[in-house]
Parts: sequence; C-alpha cells; structure tokens
Amino acid sequence: MSSKQRTTTLSLSPARQTLFALGSGAFTLLERLVIIYVPFYFLPPAEYRVHNLVPDRTFLGFVTVMGAALVAGRVFDGIADPVIAAMSDNNRSRVGRRKLFLLLSALPLAIFTILVFSPPHLGQESLLNGVWLGVMICLFYIAFTAYVNPYLVLISELGHSDAMRINLSTRIAFFGLLGMVAVTVLFPEIVSRLQEAGMEIRASYRAAVMGFAAISAILLYSATFSFDERLHCTPHQPMRIGMWYSLKKTFAFRSFRIFIAGEMFLQFAMNIFTMGMMYYAVVIFLRGQSFMTVIAGIMIGSALLTFPAVNLAAKRWGKKRVILMGMVILTICSLSLFLLSFKMTGPYFYLGLIVLALAGLPLAVLTILINPTIAEMARAEATRTGEAREAMFFGARAVPLKATIALAGAFFIFLISSFGKDAAEPLGVQLSFLTVSIAGLGALLCFLRYPEEEVQKHLH
Repeated sequence: MSSKQRTTTLSLSPARQTLFALGSGAFTLLERLVIIYVPFYFLPPAEYRVHNLVPDRTFLGFVTVMGAALVAGRVFDGIADPVIAAMSDNNRSRVGRRKLFLLLSALPLAIFTILVFSPPHLGQESLLNGVWLGVMICLFYIAFTAYVNPYLVLISELGHSDAMRINLSTRIAFFGLLGMVAVTVLFPEIVSRLQEAGMEIRASYRAAVMGFAAISAILLYSATFSFDERLHCTPHQPMRIGMWYSLKKTFAFRSFRIFIAGEMFLQFAMNIFTMGMMYYAVVIFLRGQSFMTVIAGIMIGSALLTFPAVNLAAKRWGKKRVILMGMVILTICSLSLFLLSFKMTGPYFYLGLIVLALAGLPLAVLTILINPTIAEMARAEATRTGEAREAMFFGARAVPLKATIALAGAFFIFLISSFGKDAAEPLGVQLSFLTVSIAGLGALLCFLRYPEEEVQKHLH
C-alpha cells in the first residue's frame, strides 16, 4: 500500500500552493492582532486620556497583571503543542491526520480572537478584566496551536524537495507578511476612520477585530481545502508513537537543540519589537497611533522587496548563511535605533526610518527560512529512523519557544511599567531596542553552531 501511494503522490500545483499559503496570512493576522494591540488596548499611553482596563502596578518587584495573563496564555500554548503534535502524528482519520485539526480549529481561533478584546468591565480598571484576558488568551493559543502545528508540518509533507520546501515557505512567508500589513497598516487606518465617524476608541478596535476575524476564518478554511493528504503528501508508514517517547527522541537530536536555542533568542527579539511598535510610533517618533502604519509599511515593504533575493540566496548558499546575515543586520539595526531613540528629531527622525527599512531583511529571513529548516530536520530524522513523527518537531520546538515568547511579553510589560511608556518618560520603550539587539547577538552565536550539512546528508 505504501509503495502504491508513493507512485501516485502528486506535487502541489503553484495555484494550490498559493491557496494553502493564504492560511499563513490568516493566522498571522489573528496572532498579531493579539500581540500588537492587546497591550495598547488594555494599557494605553497617557496621551490618549483613556483609562487602563487592568492595573499596571508591579507585584513582587516585577510581576504585572497583563504580564501574568500573557505568560499564562503561552504556558497553555506550550503545553498544548506536544499534545496536539502527538495526536496529529498518530491520527488515522480518513479526512487526513493534519487536515482534521485544521477543520476543527479554524472557527474557534477566530472567535477567541474577538473575545480577547471583549472583557466584562470596559468602563473601568478591573482585576477581573485581567482574569478574563488570561483565560481568553489561553483558549486563543490552544486553538492557534491546533491549527498552526499541523499546518507547518505540511511544509515537510507537501514539499517533496528542498527547492519546493523553500518555494512553499516563501509563499507562506509572503502571505504571512501580507497578514502583518493588514494588521499594522490597514487595521489602524480602519480604527482611525471609525473613530472619526464618532465611535469610541475601544469600540472601534472591537468592531475592526470582528471584521478581520471573519475574513481570517474564510482564509483558514480556504487553505484547509487546498490539498488532499492522500494525493499530495509524502506517504508515511502508519505507527503509534507515544508522546513522551516522541518528545524525548526529538530533543535528543543535537542539531534540533542547537537551532531551537538560536530561534529562542530570535523570537524573543522579534516579539519585543512587535509589541513595541505602537509605542514606538507614539513615544519614540512622537506621532499619532496611525504612524505605526508608516513604521510597519517601511519594514514589511523592505522585507517583501528582499523576498526574491532571500529565496535565491538560500538555494545557492544554504539557509544557514542567509540566516546568519539576517542576525547580524538585526543586531546592528536594533542597537542603532536604541541610540537614535534619545533624539528622534530632525535628520535623526529620517535616519531612524532608514534603519527600519534595513531591518526588513531579518524579517524576511525569519519568515522564509526558519520553518523550512525545521521541516528539513523533521524529514531528515524520519528518513534516518523510519519514524514518522514530523509534527513533534514543531510541537517540541514550541515548548521552549513559546515559553520564550511569554517571557518576552512579560519582560516588555515590565520595561514599560517600571521605566516608562509615555513621551515624558520613554526609557522603558527605549530599553526595548537594546533588549532586541542583545537577543539578536545571542541568536547569531547559536546559529553559527548549527550543522546544516550534517542534517542535509540524510535527505539524499
């Protein structure tokens, strides 16, 4: 049966690859809505004269209500990942071991996005709002994991060669960045228009979130129906693999551990920067909230322009070299922004925008090359051991990675709560740039040790 499947496995056509990649735009949009706007929505800068929804005091010297909510969400997210990965690897549904999860999680993911922005006490600061936020973010990330983990595994199973995996990942990255454009450029513009029409600031955010969530649900299902696992996926030998055994075997893979260490530093840096974007617009560049569209537009536009170069360079020189180059640029750009943030006026204002444009390259590297490298390791290990546990590579990766992202969220909230988040006291926002630079250097040192050639020899 396995032999018969192998002779009839079809490559996913470019049109189907594009349709599949739409899912990345949708779940990126939803996740970025939560990452970027939740801190601003619940703890707005003083310039907006809008009350906080949760207390911004620190407890025990560093714990905040919002930071605890964000950490709780990521903890549940990290716990869910290996569980869902094992369930997906062992799933024997006729619908498909990956597709079943996509079908069941798409709608809940959109609904929980809306609920995150709908706390019970909108008219006042309340600890109950913090509890609501923590619970809704936990549910959001469980649904997010149930869709994204099987989706990313399909890069390995639909990508039958290194070139095809890079091409598929490039499409996924392209639509992922379009999702970011929608969140960082289109979303604040819609919110501003709603406010100009007389809608209260938080009501305008909720209305926009509902619209974007509805569109995302349609795109998530479009991606789900773009492929047939029986026809398009690399065949596997059916077997039952225990979760703990699979998790242990995955972390025993030395190359995987090295790469994940680098990605932890990278994701820490990128999430600090993402959470700070609204604050950078208002506090550092001293413009209104709509200026975030300029910041995001410059970075994402630059990233999109470098997509062809990153794609070709990765095929010619290898993914590792291009990733290293991206980490060098990330470290330099974030350090430059930290120094410029103390006087972002006159010519320094425009120099800051130029540095943001240069930061588009590491963004392109992150979105294009990280996932196919994980998929490559998963395929290599399956070839070497004969065990089809590709989903666990993405699930095991998520355990330390999402703990790191949770730490980044809590650390950012600590910075702005302890050192300032307003134009009059901007140090907390400024220090986030320095944090990104230090984390970028850590990522560079880890990725230098990744043995790319050793992994690839098992693919041939």
